[in-house]
Amino acid sequence: MMTSWTIEYLSRSSLEKWLDKLSEIQLVSIAKEIELLRLCGNELRMPHSKALSKGVFELRERKFGLRIYYTFQTKKIILLTGGNKDTQQRDITMAYKLNNELKNEKI
Repeated sequence: MMTSWTIEYLSRSSLEKWLDKLSEIQLVSIAKEIELLRLCGNELRMPHSKALSKGVFELRERKFGLRIYYTFQTKKIILLTGGNKDTQQRDITMAYKLNNELKNEKI
C-alpha cells in the first residue's frame, strides 16, 4: 500500500508565477502529474519522473513539455521551480541552486 506524500513549494521560487501563466488545460495536465507524484512519491519513475543529480528530480508533463523540478525531505516533496523544454537547462540550474540553498537552510 502506498502512502501519499505531502507536497510543498518554495514561496521564494518562481514556481507560483510560472503556474499562474499556464493556460487552464496546461494547468490541468501538470496538476495530474503533481497528483501522481503525491501518490507515488519516490516510487514514481519514467516517463513521469526522472532523477537528475544532486537530489533533484524532474516531473515530466508530456503533452505540453512542461517540467517541475523537485526534491525530497523526509515524507515531503518540495517543488523547486518549473518550466518547459525550451528553458530546461536554465530551470535545472535554478533547481540545483534552490535545492542547495534549501539544504543549507538559506530559504
